[in-house]
Amino acid sequence: PAAHRGAAAPGWNYRGSARTPCGPSACGLGLLLALGGVWYAMADRSPDGLGGPQAARQPYGGTVGLTRPLRDGDCVIAHWPGSERFRGTPRLRLDPTCGTAPDGQVTAFAPAASADQARRTGAAECEERTREIRGRLADVRSQAVVPTDGGFEAAGRRTACLVLGGSGPLYGPIGSRRGTGSGFADTATMERRDCLDVRSNRDARLVSCEGSYDEQVLGFTRLAPDVTLSEARTESDTACARDVPPGDYGFDPSVYTAGSWTSEGPWKNGTHFVVCTVRRQNGGTMEGDES
Repeated sequence: PAAHRGAAAPGWNYRGSARTPCGPSACGLGLLLALGGVWYAMADRSPDGLGGPQAARQPYGGTVGLTRPLRDGDCVIAHWPGSERFRGTPRLRLDPTCGTAPDGQVTAFAPAASADQARRTGAAECEERTREIRGRLADVRSQAVVPTDGGFEAAGRRTACLVLGGSGPLYGPIGSRRGTGSGFADTATMERRDCLDVRSNRDARLVSCEGSYDEQVLGFTRLAPDVTLSEARTESDTACARDVPPGDYGFDPSVYTAGSWTSEGPWKNGTHFVVCTVRRQNGGTMEGDES
């Protein structure tokens, strides 16, 4: 049947349209896309970092700038000292609603016996504690926010572990911090095995996989640097069928087909990531684990 597409409004996700059957098995980009380097914000070693009221007011130091300890689920906006992300120590600002295109979110903590131990082990601990969630996202990196000597107690004697967008903002909360029924401001927060209720070619909602849903996220691929966002509308399904074929995940190629979602974010940051999904060829809903 002829494919149908809706015009994508700026900032919205849109679904791929080509009803291409699953191609031959091929290795998807898989976990390699999600694993980035681990960086950490070293605490200020200024006199204020050694103790006193100022250290308590800025538990991670003056460069990071936060005036209270980070909490689980906090969304942050990161301002890097130069033009390149993950070079130097970012200044962090809280995004209380997680709705101002946040760069990332606190997803874990790494307790330590001392500030010195936090400096020595915080980065590696955060890499390990964020490994699972990073493996479900297309383009993220771990960053440890380490307290100063004087701010160690105020910070709860622990390093805060952030998951930050690897090439740009995350645009919203991730993992279990997303609400059932919530929409996606950008495909950056779509995760492997997410189940989607598709309202239109520009609107998908996160739903429980225990009930009925329209599509399930399988993985990610990337389109060529010269492919425009407009061209991606007709190329993304084919790319997903080739690189992340549903058959590799146990879905019968005679029943299921590859789908895809794209958004402005990956084209703004130059990564051209596409979210690859599986759906029924007849357009029907899926139930539970159908693979």
